Amino acid sequence: MNISKKLLLIVVLTCLEVSITVFSAFEIAKGAQFHQLNFLHLKYINQLDKAVDKILPNTQINLAAIEANILAIRQQPMNCLKAANALNKLVMNIIDTRHALTLCKQDVKRANTTLQSVNDYKNDKINRAEFLFILNHALDEFNDNSEQFEGPITKTVSFIFVTFIPLVIVISIFNVIYISYLSRTISSSIRNLTTLLSSKSNKTDLEDNFSKSTPDELKELISAAKKRIENDLLNIESSKELKAIVSSQTDSLQLANDELAQFAYRASHDLKAPLSAVKSLSRFIVKDIESNDTAEAISNAKTITKQMEKLESLVVDILQLAKADIGNEETSPINFEQLIVDVKERLYWLMQDIPCQLEIHINLEVEIISDKVRFTQIIENLVSNGLKYYDKNKVSPLVKLDISNNENSIIIVVTDNGIGIPKPFQAQVYGMFKRFNPELCSGSGLGLSIVKKHVEYFKGEITFQSSEQGTIFKIIIALDKL
Repeated sequence: MNISKKLLLIVVLTCLEVSITVFSAFEIAKGAQFHQLNFLHLKYINQLDKAVDKILPNTQINLAAIEANILAIRQQPMNCLKAANALNKLVMNIIDTRHALTLCKQDVKRANTTLQSVNDYKNDKINRAEFLFILNHALDEFNDNSEQFEGPITKTVSFIFVTFIPLVIVISIFNVIYISYLSRTISSSIRNLTTLLSSKSNKTDLEDNFSKSTPDELKELISAAKKRIENDLLNIESSKELKAIVSSQTDSLQLANDELAQFAYRASHDLKAPLSAVKSLSRFIVKDIESNDTAEAISNAKTITKQMEKLESLVVDILQLAKADIGNEETSPINFEQLIVDVKERLYWLMQDIPCQLEIHINLEVEIISDKVRFTQIIENLVSNGLKYYDKNKVSPLVKLDISNNENSIIIVVTDNGIGIPKPFQAQVYGMFKRFNPELCSGSGLGLSIVKKHVEYFKGEITFQSSEQGTIFKIIIALDKL
């Protein structure tokens, strides 16, 4: 199982854990609500009992007070029946406590019958003795039902505690163990790969060890670098050129090794940070559950979900960077209007929360046949950066995308009037894991690296100008390189 699928499993388990925790909390709270309603039920039964006891022979009966007490008695079982949803009924059927709802229905029915007897007495349809008999009979039934109601409700709440809370604890413990294992696996894989590339093993041993011990994602990254070097070596025609290229490739290889070491360190750090946070939060959730602090447990579980989403986004960006150097023979005509629609849908979560406007201008006189995925990632990363780093102090924040062509090239220009890239960092703008304004927006710091890789794949040119007035990125790619 590769890294992204392992992380997805953690997200699924965490969501399951949060769902069970929230369900248990609501069910326990509902049990407390049912107990409270039964307490009120007993209170109003007692009031009706006192009102009946005060009725003396040959005295007028206070029918208004008796009717008000009966209405109050009827309200509690009605509220219980209303609060019980389909899931509650299913649980009650499983543990044989459904008769609690039957008692509520009996109380409602008895209350309605008693209210009818009040009306009958008012209209002289029944005499005083019959009316008092009905009241006393109703009181006996109300009291009996109220006493029987406590048992099944207590049993239901106990079932929630005994069944679901241990299940949450088991899932939490498994999650912590699995997260710890995954963290060690990722860190170990990156360290082993760095050691393997730095070793002096022969080619056969190096390839065997590389195939056996390297995860698929890192294999793609190294394979892309290897393929590029092999293609360059095949074009060597003379010993003089060979020496020059060997010297150049040596420097490039050293730079690639340095870049890989930096990548390994930063990727390990950025992957480990959320995993460590999730590990700590999982312990807190266990403690919160043990101390019955459900609200804090839910808050920590939500934080774990956010950390996993951040981790999943980072892995996706790493995969995109790894694949940026890998050739794709699948080319097709690109509909840029539809491409922009797709990009807008993916950036909807970002655009809906900011006042920044996005203007699109497409003026192409030729059909572009190329790799749609690469153009999508180029445009999406540049546009999303412009949206993320808009200037809140400007009246009309704007990001503008222009796509056009001349006789030889396709030209993509992304202009914004945002906060700009600070001058001290402009030389590092295409570096991996570079985040120049982390306080404004979180991200992997790989977006512009991915754009640069794709432009280099097409042997194109990317330039930018940035100041406090905004930033302009311009990409020029020859039509015959598509």
